[in-house]
Amino acid sequence: MLFVDSDFIDDDSSFDTALRRGDRGKIFLRAYATSGALMGTPHPILWHGSGYAATAMNASLQAALGIPEKTVASGCVGWFTIRGYVPDAQGAATSFLGSYGHAVYWGGATGIGCSASAWNGVASQIGILMEDLGAAAGSTTANIWLTGNTHGLSI
Repeated sequence: MLFVDSDFIDDDSSFDTALRRGDRGKIFLRAYATSGALMGTPHPILWHGSGYAATAMNASLQAALGIPEKTVASGCVGWFTIRGYVPDAQGAATSFLGSYGHAVYWGGATGIGCSASAWNGVASQIGILMEDLGAAAGSTTANIWLTGNTHGLSI
């Protein structure tokens, strides 16, 4: 995925993209929220015209995964974490189980989750679990580390 690093709109170019660094190794990408984006909720980040757009989860996309640091209203632009630590990432009902270091996966239209699988670089793995949640009940939120992998492409 091509990233053009700039913090300003250049009227001489059709590109309006920006990356920024944050604490704890985070990388943020500025993206347009096509249908709004709730804080902590995962969204595929796709090239859209002259910038990036955050869309609804879908199993068949090849895209980066972004999680907004704050809620972004529909039709507005916000910052999405694409790599680094994300506290309280949102998943589907009871989708997070396992312990520290287990792989976080892109579960298609249902969102992201984690099981007892170790990281092995398959195309659906987009992060690592950063806490011990156990193997029984499951949780709808988890502290995770996004690796910056693009879903649908194995590493």
